[in-house]
Amino acid sequence: MKKIGLFLFIVSFLPWLAILFVVPFLPLDITQKTIIDVVLAIVAEVCFWVSVLLLGKEVVTKYRRYLNPRYLWKKIRSLNRR
Repeated sequence: MKKIGLFLFIVSFLPWLAILFVVPFLPLDITQKTIIDVVLAIVAEVCFWVSVLLLGKEVVTKYRRYLNPRYLWKKIRSLNRR
């Protein structure tokens, strides 16, 4: 179950990337793009919350810490200081 949960956790970020980098460049009307955005956002949230149920709160907070921009910025700065 943990593998499925991790897979869903990672997959939950892909629709957000599609909303940002794919949908705006599709040759569709603004209403169609809005519908696609809403559907992708719902899919992303459902995948995320199902992964939370499968993995548990502790695992998800651990992985979210790695994706936190502050944590990533500190890691990048520490690598530049070496």
